[in-house]
Amino acid sequence: MQYSFETVGQALIAKLQGELDLHTSPQFKEELAKFFTTQPQIKYLIMDVKNLQFIDSSGLGVILGRYRELEQRGGRLFFVQANPHIKRVLQMSGMQKISEFADSAADVLERAEGGHL
Repeated sequence: MQYSFETVGQALIAKLQGELDLHTSPQFKEELAKFFTTQPQIKYLIMDVKNLQFIDSSGLGVILGRYRELEQRGGRLFFVQANPHIKRVLQMSGMQKISEFADSAADVLERAEGGHL
């Protein structure tokens, strides 16, 4: 699995590629946690899952853990560019109850800047 991070204001954009599963989740969790520890201004986590091919319960658990931290900060979780398979997995796992789906990170950032989140 490959991933990259970008901080824009109060948002952290995580771009995922490949598979987020039992084998790749621990390292991703560790890297993601570093941002939350060192950048307390982060209120929005934007998961760009355009190139994510697979996610299992381990990956969902990592995301859920960060959601709980976002919730304590008064923040929100977003998934952008989800392909139909990944979107279905996220919906079946109940992620749509705690997050939003958006077309792009730019859309989410625009709403955040305009105070519409």
